[in-house]
Amino acid sequence: MSTRARIGILQKDLSVESVYHHWDGYPEWLGVTLQEHYNTHESVAKLIDGGNMSSCYSDNEFDYEKQEFVKQDPKPNYYGGDDERPHLNSSIQMFLKDAYASEEYLYLFTSKEVIEANKHNMKGTIFDMEGWHAWSVRPLYNEDYSIRDTDVTPVEIPAFDVADAS
Repeated sequence: MSTRARIGILQKDLSVESVYHHWDGYPEWLGVTLQEHYNTHESVAKLIDGGNMSSCYSDNEFDYEKQEFVKQDPKPNYYGGDDERPHLNSSIQMFLKDAYASEEYLYLFTSKEVIEANKHNMKGTIFDMEGWHAWSVRPLYNEDYSIRDTDVTPVEIPAFDVADAS
């Protein structure tokens, strides 16, 4: 079973560009992996530019000829294709409400450049610090099981030394 997530980057106009991430989206793996390997505006933008993905840091690939997994240097495992392009939300609020692929976690990167460009709007908020922010997402349903709202709760990304070693 997968733990679905959405990875986003805050833009200077305060819109959010994001992609879907399929496997291991919980903070103990994806949150830590993002903090350890994607911690600059450039590296996050490059990761998101590739589009929706199975995993952002995969060290194996299935060899169809050998019918087995083969070790490789860690890299993102993108789905590919026009339907897998990054998604754009007009605001942080829309990003937090728009878990349309049943994501269970949301991750948003804020860079120094964005903070500086919006210092008057961000001062005193959680977004006035560079780095990753994370939330758990839980849909709230109507009686007919249609989604009426989304409950979004901030979560902490643990330090690397207490993270999941898998």
